[in-house]
Amino acid sequence: MQVLFEGIWNKYDGDTTGLKTVITGLHPNEAPQESAYPYGVYYLISDVPSWTFDKDFEEYLIQFNLFDDDSSSADVNTAESSLTTLYDWTTLTSSGYTNVYMKREFSNLTREEDVWNYMTQYRVFMEKN
Repeated sequence: MQVLFEGIWNKYDGDTTGLKTVITGLHPNEAPQESAYPYGVYYLISDVPSWTFDKDFEEYLIQFNLFDDDSSSADVNTAESSLTTLYDWTTLTSSGYTNVYMKREFSNLTREEDVWNYMTQYRVFMEKN
C-alpha cells in the first residue's frame, strides 16, 4: 500500500497547473479537521498480490473523494475533471515498483447535507522491480 500512496502523492505534488491548483489539499485516509473546501481524500479499497511467471505484481483499488461546500457543483466538477486529467492512465512513480496502468472504473457525484462528494475509483496495477 505504501508504494501506491507514494506514487499518488508524487503525482499530485508534481502537478503545478491542474488538481493542485483547484483543491486545498489531497490527504490519505482522512482530511485534517480544519481543512478548507474544496479538498480531496484518497483511500485504499483493496490490495491483491499477483504473480505471472517470475514477476510480482500488486493490484489495487483506490478511491478518491473530492469534497466542496458550495451551493453549486461547479467547483467540485472542475476538481473532478482535474483529478481525471492527472490520474487517468497515468504512470505513478514509487520506490521499487513500476506502474503498469491506472484505470478509472467508477465515478459518482452526491450531495449530503451541504457538502458535495465526488467519488472516483481507480484500478492500479504495479510491477515490482
